[in-house]
Amino acid sequence: MTTTSPSMTGKKIVLMYVTPPGQDDFFIAMPLGVIYLGAILREAGADVECCDERVCTEAEVESYLKKAEILGLSALTPHVNRAIRYAQKAKQMNPDVVTVMGGPHATVDVDTFLDADSIDYVIGGEAEDSIVDLMRGIDQGPEALADVPGIAFDRPDGTRHVSPQPPLIKDLDRIPFPAWEMLPFERYAHMNKERLFYIFTSRGCPFRCVFCQKELTGRGFRTRSVENILDELQEIHDKYQPGNVLFIDELFTCQKKRVYEICEGIMERGLKLNMSCETRVDMIDYEMDRTKKKAGFNRMYFGVESGSQPSLDTLVKDYKVEKIVEALKITRRAGIWTKIFLIVGTPGETMQDFENTAKVMKQAMPDRIRTSLFNPLTATASFEQFKDRIDPTLVKTEYVDSDRSPYIHENFTNDELNEVKRKLVEEYEAWYDSAPARWRRFMSRMRYYMENRDEGKARLARALSFGRVKAPAPMGDGPEI
Repeated sequence: MTTTSPSMTGKKIVLMYVTPPGQDDFFIAMPLGVIYLGAILREAGADVECCDERVCTEAEVESYLKKAEILGLSALTPHVNRAIRYAQKAKQMNPDVVTVMGGPHATVDVDTFLDADSIDYVIGGEAEDSIVDLMRGIDQGPEALADVPGIAFDRPDGTRHVSPQPPLIKDLDRIPFPAWEMLPFERYAHMNKERLFYIFTSRGCPFRCVFCQKELTGRGFRTRSVENILDELQEIHDKYQPGNVLFIDELFTCQKKRVYEICEGIMERGLKLNMSCETRVDMIDYEMDRTKKKAGFNRMYFGVESGSQPSLDTLVKDYKVEKIVEALKITRRAGIWTKIFLIVGTPGETMQDFENTAKVMKQAMPDRIRTSLFNPLTATASFEQFKDRIDPTLVKTEYVDSDRSPYIHENFTNDELNEVKRKLVEEYEAWYDSAPARWRRFMSRMRYYMENRDEGKARLARALSFGRVKAPAPMGDGPEI
């Protein structure tokens, strides 16, 4: 950060995460981006508060809008218009309020926000290195901010200034831990009984999936030091007693040596945590999964997208269908519960592709599957590649969500694709509960207990005690081990 900037503004700063209540209650946790920036601004001496729309009443949201002299908004692509409406409302309450828009969509689509006339500044890229200079320069006016990386604004003469994006942060350790205390933790715990926390240990992804926005974190792979990660886990463990810690890295298992070091550090420190992570099916192996399980990783999430090879190729997933089945068998053998995410409506998909996906799911046997429609987001390869079949009116209204897409499919209507989504999940869940599937899971559990005899003995003791020996607390969608 720039050390020669003017002193921090004396204005009240409110950072607001915009997501409608009820949109993601299953995974509701404190928004990392907002409380990272809150921690940075507080260290710089700013008068800052954080607001998460999901855990606030309408009256509380309105109170935040009224008190804000600088309103920083963060929203994912489906909710950009909702964020704009909040900026408009804040301007109606206080015409002098300064509004700032940030987040992944703001990084790739400056014009949508500045054209709305209710957003004064857009901040793009990794904002940790520019947010302080932005806030310090606001009192001096737009021209004082011209040299701040990633800042966009409209000048009084009508011209639009857009600074180059800031360089990606190489030393992630210098980012302070998120300011958890700036949000009402117990409200999250009440809404999500798991007491879910997020943590990131790396940024970036080198793969080429066409639907992914990469401009925020880049295609490289940057990591925090193992010691820095362990210190944050220690703080979460000691202060908050979390029910689950979700590693939200795009590729947590990208570097095997690092994964082993993190797991060994967790065990050496005696941290008793239930953890989960996201990764690709071609970036795991059995020994690593066993180590993760011993350290406390009980769940893994895979962005598989499809069980049809043509669809995988269109999405540029860069692996074969067989890898999906192999990875899920490995993970189950290690005693880890799995969830797979699927995309329905990839360009060119036919009913045969959906049938192939259903077949592969039964071979792989994840514990849960979840589906969403193919959505070519702004500034992705898919948006450019398939723009001739994108309805611009849908992009500019409510944008996209898991049940609605601006992509006009060649073979199906939007309603027909949603019916495919519903059937994929319902028919798979019915099969998962069938006798043959239950038998397969029973046999896999027996194999697990034979390879992990201490856990097997403990499980047998619980069974023979008829409930007198207390089992570990469940984790919701946890493993059937």
